[in-house]
Amino acid sequence: MNGRLIQPFPILPPVWGAASMIDKLIRLSLAVTALVFTSLAAASDWEEVAYDKDEDIRVFTRFVEGSDMKAFKGITTIKSTVTAPVALLQDVKRAHEWVFNCKAMDLIEELAPNNATYYTVTSMPWPVKNRDNISESLVTQDADTGVVTVTIQARNDIFPANDDHVRVRELDATWTLEPQADGLLKVTYEAHADPGGGLPSWLVNSFVVEAPLNTLRDFRELVVDEKYQSASREYITH
Repeated sequence: MNGRLIQPFPILPPVWGAASMIDKLIRLSLAVTALVFTSLAAASDWEEVAYDKDEDIRVFTRFVEGSDMKAFKGITTIKSTVTAPVALLQDVKRAHEWVFNCKAMDLIEELAPNNATYYTVTSMPWPVKNRDNISESLVTQDADTGVVTVTIQARNDIFPANDDHVRVRELDATWTLEPQADGLLKVTYEAHADPGGGLPSWLVNSFVVEAPLNTLRDFRELVVDEKYQSASREYITH
C-alpha cells in the first residue's frame, strides 16, 4: 500500500449525507452486477431442441454474441473404445456417409500423427451455393481422465476460395470423448460456424438441429465397425 491511506468514497456534500450516498451506491452496484450476470447467462445457456429417444441423442443450441448462426451441441453415449471415433473421423473417404451434408472430404496434409489439415465440401439445397472449408484437426488426450478431445478450426490461409463454392469463413468444432463405466463412451459434438454469404433463416435454423442429430445418428451406426473398434493410435491410451 506504500503507506497511503485509501479513502473508499469521496467526501460527501452535506445535502446527501453519507448513509444515503452509500445506500444508493450499493443498490446501483447490485443492479449493474445482476444485469451483467443475466446477460452472460442469456448468452451462454444451452437450450435443448431435439431428442432422439431411440438413438439416445440430445441436441442443444445457444446464441453466440456477434453471430447470426447459433452454436449447436449433440450428445450421445455408445459402447466403444475411445480410439474408434478418432479413427472414424480420420477416415476421410467415408466422411460423406455420416457427416451431415458432406459431399466430399480430402486430406490436405498430415502435420503430425495427431494433427492434420482437411478440405471439405458441404452440399446445400438449391438454389443455395455449396460451401467449402479448410480446417485443421488436433487430437489430444488428458493423461489423468483419459478424455480425448478433437478440435477442428478453420484454416483459410492455406489456399483461397474458388468460384464454385462459398467459403466457410469461421469454423470451431470439438469432439469430446469421455470414457464411462462398463465400456461406455460419452460423445459430445459441439460446433459453431459462419457459413458465409446470405442464407435464408429457415435453412440456418434447421441446419443447427439437423446437422448434429443426423451426424450422430450415422456416426453411431459406423463407429461400431470392427475396423474402428480395433484401431490404435500412439497418442491415445485405452
